[in-house]
Amino acid sequence: MKISIITISNSEVISFKKNNSINEICSSLYKNSQDVQYMQIIKASSSVLSNSLTSALSISDCVILICQNEWDNFYMTKKVLCDYFSTKMVLSDYAKRYVEEYAQSKNVPLKKEDFSCMQMPEIARTIKNPFSVFQGCLCQQNEKSVFLLPLQYDELYHIFFSSVLPFILNLKGDDSKTFILKTFGISLIDMTHLLRGDFKNKFNIEVVCNEYLLLGEVVIKVPKGVRSDSCQNFISSIYSKLSPYVYSEDDESLPELVCSLLSLNNLKIAFAEDFTAGNLCDDLFSYSSNASKVVVEGYFTPTNLSKSRLLGVDESVFKKAKIDFLDIVYQMALGVLENSGADVVVANSGNLDEGICCFAIGTREGIHVFSKAVKGSSEQKIKMASGEIFFELVKKLKQNDFCVTKTTL
Repeated sequence: MKISIITISNSEVISFKKNNSINEICSSLYKNSQDVQYMQIIKASSSVLSNSLTSALSISDCVILICQNEWDNFYMTKKVLCDYFSTKMVLSDYAKRYVEEYAQSKNVPLKKEDFSCMQMPEIARTIKNPFSVFQGCLCQQNEKSVFLLPLQYDELYHIFFSSVLPFILNLKGDDSKTFILKTFGISLIDMTHLLRGDFKNKFNIEVVCNEYLLLGEVVIKVPKGVRSDSCQNFISSIYSKLSPYVYSEDDESLPELVCSLLSLNNLKIAFAEDFTAGNLCDDLFSYSSNASKVVVEGYFTPTNLSKSRLLGVDESVFKKAKIDFLDIVYQMALGVLENSGADVVVANSGNLDEGICCFAIGTREGIHVFSKAVKGSSEQKIKMASGEIFFELVKKLKQNDFCVTKTTL
């Protein structure tokens, strides 16, 4: 299949900042034997974009438009899609619902400009973006497909690998079966090394990894006609090599899985956040519609005073020559257990500058404490620490440390 990728932004600087996500998308498509070409448009007019889209569709089966998160650009791109597919712009019930859900999750009022994000080409299928008001869409006609996606990194990565890539792989129509292993904590290089002997066989293996968050997936495509026992043996072999890093065999994120496991076992959770600055609660509510059913309380305690006043942390621990963050998060977790009606609690603190995150996961039967080193910018350290915490939480839930139904990671 021939695929064209077109990015649309107001400045070259923004485009280059997002280049890493574009590279990951192109790399993933190449690995799936797709013929890909990339084009960058800066400060595009509707006529330039229209000509570029027409040109791309003349040589491609599928075009992926990746547009900067800016109201005028996004609306202009949707108008170009309307013109190309000879359709009209309408208020989309799905887009309206997704935009309103995002605003409610962030507890912010909708701006006048946000209502343009509720409009879509009439033939378009809306693709949910839980991270902002800018919703994606797919237009199809005469065996041609055009996606519109937001340029912001987290949004683009999530939508592409959860919605766009599976759609493109299904278009190949090879009647193969697909199996997915979702991983955390292992780099692309290390995954490739562990699976180095498995790439040259009748199974098609694709390995994708977000390098700074170490979130990855292994996609195994089984050709039609392969015996089920042979297939199962191969998948079991892959799983055994990656088992310390596998958190799911379904296409779901860590926050989604956390909410699912809590809901499945009728458990409630509460948080006390310092190092992650509220990102744990934010991720749960952004990724899962079930979050409000399992999260009962959340504290943001960035100061020593707030930890002592709200959670009862002993003030003496802050006066030691060397602060023991493991002791602090233990006491924070204890405070959340006493204050809330939660079955499971998570607390974290640490030194953001040094990249040391300590966290506690516990119940009334016991509290486990952990210390993890994280790297990168402040935002990357927070995201990485959130992944570490969610991953340990999933393992605790699956290993039945406090679950009714026992499963094995």
